[in-house]
Amino acid sequence: MKIIPVPYKLDKKRGSAVFEDASCVIDSTLGDEEYTLVSQDGKVCISGGSEKALFYAQCTLDQVKSGERIQNCEIHDKPRFTYRSFMIDSARHFVEVDEIKKLVDAMAKLKFNIFHWHLTDDQGWRIESEHYPELNKAAVRAYSNFGKTRVEEPYGRVYTKDEIRDIVAYCKERFIDVVPEFDIPGHTSSLISAYPQVGCFNEKTEVKTRQGIYENTVCPAKEEAVEIVEGILDEMTELFPFGIYHIGGDEVKSEHWSKCPDCQKKMKELGITSFNDYENIFLNRICAYLKERGKRCIVWNDALKGSGLSDETIVQYWWEQDKNRTADFANGGGSVILSPFSYYYMDYDYDITSLRRTVSYNPTFKTLTEEGKTNILGVEAPVWTEFIDNPKRMEELLFPRIIAVACTAWQQEKFTYSKFLDASEDIIKKLRAQGYSFRDEKHWGYTRAMTPAGWARFVNTNYSADYILGRNKE
Repeated sequence: MKIIPVPYKLDKKRGSAVFEDASCVIDSTLGDEEYTLVSQDGKVCISGGSEKALFYAQCTLDQVKSGERIQNCEIHDKPRFTYRSFMIDSARHFVEVDEIKKLVDAMAKLKFNIFHWHLTDDQGWRIESEHYPELNKAAVRAYSNFGKTRVEEPYGRVYTKDEIRDIVAYCKERFIDVVPEFDIPGHTSSLISAYPQVGCFNEKTEVKTRQGIYENTVCPAKEEAVEIVEGILDEMTELFPFGIYHIGGDEVKSEHWSKCPDCQKKMKELGITSFNDYENIFLNRICAYLKERGKRCIVWNDALKGSGLSDETIVQYWWEQDKNRTADFANGGGSVILSPFSYYYMDYDYDITSLRRTVSYNPTFKTLTEEGKTNILGVEAPVWTEFIDNPKRMEELLFPRIIAVACTAWQQEKFTYSKFLDASEDIIKKLRAQGYSFRDEKHWGYTRAMTPAGWARFVNTNYSADYILGRNKE
């Protein structure tokens, strides 16, 4: 009996029988995601703390059954973390609705409960808007120039509101909540292409055609800019009912504000000289606005470079050089999600981030206090799409590494690599049979990761010589 993620407690009994039926009851003494499953002579009794817990029990039952037979056993199960997330970037390359649903189906089986949907960036706007119709045009870039992937035709579209509602409802049926990301104040070229007054200089820019970090930022000093951001968020709250929103805060070219007279005036009024502090004042304002609407914010850990970030804000850790700042934030009472770049970024191939490396990750910091440990909400595996323009490629990069993330998110004890391969054998067979594409097994077990040779292969695979030498920047 091989169950993924491994249950909290599993007691295998002697014997098996032809499966007859299963009874399910809600037990208020159990936690929201906690359940018990008792299999005896073909009959199964399930108790769960909620409908969600019963759903997870059913996912386990599907793995306990073998054909028509079921093993006698007793299972008591609950998750290690309350926040178990995967992220899809639909801004760089559009991910079709059917493929999102297909991925959601697999993630539900693996007991993920959050879908972080990255919907806005320099390379495209993906949320249909009635109140700000120019945003719908910002979905389309003139062409695409992502390394070796250069496409001369216009590219991109928004998800219609009906499509977004459909995906949110589809996820909800599988007990997955959708966290949308409207990335601000940086990564906003598409927003500023639609509404130049949001930027510092009212200058028209274009939706970007290649990856990168650009100077186009929201101007925190302009009330009109902030009002447009808040208006967009108002419209988003009609589409995304869950109580957590991601507002980015990463990779901001804050030196851009040194050239903006409005920002310079505002910083003097505030009595600050740090652009990082200035950004956090803006992020806090947006978080306070969303709080009034029943939402809590997530920002990337870049925001910890500045001071004054509200301790009500959730920080998502990705940039590993900032682990001490992130640990200090958790120790001080702040909530943290762990998405370390070199372990959990699914868009890098296996010779950079091997399956072995992903399996090995222990989601904690050495400097965490006992209180700090309780402030680690969970983990997330992002997949960015600069170099992913088709579903098969995305699936191969996700599978089987995302299974390892699911195990870390749910189960109490870490696997060794060999134990993971053994325990995940059955679920991998099932997912393959259901049509999911996996990376070839010969690539899974690189013993070394993040090596110069691995990065060289990544560059050679994804970038043309002209691109590297800057001969086709735009």
